[in-house]
Amino acid sequence: MTNLTEPSRTNIPDTSAIDPSAQGALAGENDPAAERQGLPQAAAFLAYAGALPLIIAALLVWLRPEDLGAGAVRFMLLYGTVLIPFFGGVRWGIAVMRKDGPSFAGLLGAVAPLLIALPLILFQNAALQFAIIIVALPALLWDDLRATRRGCGAPDWYLGVRTPLTIMMTLSFIAAFIKTLLTSPLLGGA
Repeated sequence: MTNLTEPSRTNIPDTSAIDPSAQGALAGENDPAAERQGLPQAAAFLAYAGALPLIIAALLVWLRPEDLGAGAVRFMLLYGTVLIPFFGGVRWGIAVMRKDGPSFAGLLGAVAPLLIALPLILFQNAALQFAIIIVALPALLWDDLRATRRGCGAPDWYLGVRTPLTIMMTLSFIAAFIKTLLTSPLLGGA
C-alpha cells in the first residue's frame, strides 16, 4: 500500500493487487497501435457478419418474393427493431465510461433509441416499421458522428466501422421496403 504521508514518495496508487491481465489491459487502453490491431478488427468482422443476414434477407425479398419474401420482411423488421436499441446500448456504454462520468445528455441520448424503437414493437405496420428504421439508422449515425467530433462519442475506429455498416444496412432496408411497396396489393402491385 502506498504511504501518502511520506514526502519522498510520489502519490502513485499501488497496482500490485490488480489482476496482471487487467494491468495489461489498463496499460494498453490508450495505445493507438493496440486499438487499431485487436478490437477494431474483431469489431469490424463481427459488425459486417451481423449485417450479412440483412443483406441476404433483402435479396430474398427481391429474388424469392412468392415463397420467402414475407418471412424475410418479418426477419428484417425484427432485426431492425433490435438493432436500434443495440445502438442505444453502445451509447450507454460510451457515456458511462467517460472519465468525468456520464452526463445527463449522454444518458438521455442512450435511452432515445429505445424510445424510437417502441413504435416498431407496438404497431404491426410494415410500412411504418420500415420508415422508422430507414430514418433512425442514419439519424443515430449522424448524432454519433457529431458526438465524436465534440470529443464525447465513440473512438474514431468505431465510426470507421459503423459508417459503411449503417449505409449497407440502410440500403438493405430501403431495397426491401421498395419491393414490399411494389408488391403490395394496396398499392396495385403484384
